[in-house]
Amino acid sequence: MNDISTASLVIAVDHVTAAAAIGISPSRLRHHVRLGDITPHFSGSKPLYAVSELQRFIEALPTHPERLLTA
Repeated sequence: MNDISTASLVIAVDHVTAAAAIGISPSRLRHHVRLGDITPHFSGSKPLYAVSELQRFIEALPTHPERLLTA
C-alpha cells in the first residue's frame, strides 16, 4: 500500500507524530494539552491524538499572528 492510501486510513497518532503533524514541538503540544486546547485519548498510559482533534485545534487558531503589545 502506498503512503497516500495509508495516510488516509490513519485516525490517531502518537505524541511525537502529532506534534510534527501540526508543526509544533512535543513540549508545546504538552502545553496545549495542559491548557485543555487538545484532548488526547489513552491506550494504557500512551497518549494518542485523533487526527480530527488535531485538525479541530488548527482550525481554531487565529488566522493572523498575534501582535506583541509595546509598553
